[in-house]
Amino acid sequence: VLGSLRTCAQMISYEIPMGFSVIGVVMLAHSMSLLDIVESQAGLWNVVTQPLGFFVFFVAGLAEAQRIPFDLPEAEGDLGAGYHTEYSGMRFSFFMISEYLIVVFLSALIVILFFGGWHGIPVIPLPPVVWFLLKLSFFIWVFMWLRFTFPRYRYDQLMSIGWKVLLPLSLANILISGVFMI
Repeated sequence: VLGSLRTCAQMISYEIPMGFSVIGVVMLAHSMSLLDIVESQAGLWNVVTQPLGFFVFFVAGLAEAQRIPFDLPEAEGDLGAGYHTEYSGMRFSFFMISEYLIVVFLSALIVILFFGGWHGIPVIPLPPVVWFLLKLSFFIWVFMWLRFTFPRYRYDQLMSIGWKVLLPLSLANILISGVFMI
């Protein structure tokens, strides 16, 4: 019950800023199509024009994946292996696979929305698939590195970050994007 309450409160505090951080990218691409967003980054990646949006999306993505430092519902340090200690076999593997699929999915979204998707650096001619896989692998590595580096935040600190830092930054990103579009 405590884990589900934490999950609901945590979800509200980071999913709103995460959605708002994508609005700046959509405004610049003039489309919600992921293909159009990638094509709009052929010359300049969105991470250059949307650093606040990237920061908010990345931090909210860590919370979405419930990775350290935002793994409060799971609490692997408090409970042996987290809430799924009583599972074994296929059930346990489904939990583990789903956790890592979320990391892969969020890394792919970061690459598509902010790092040009399959567009690479013109100096280094590689096939588009290789560029995408290199960027994807880098962000998966970053997710893993952060998991092994940082301690967990307390519940009140997480809620404070979501409401007092991420939400104002995402709203400022929308405002700045609108000003530059004018």
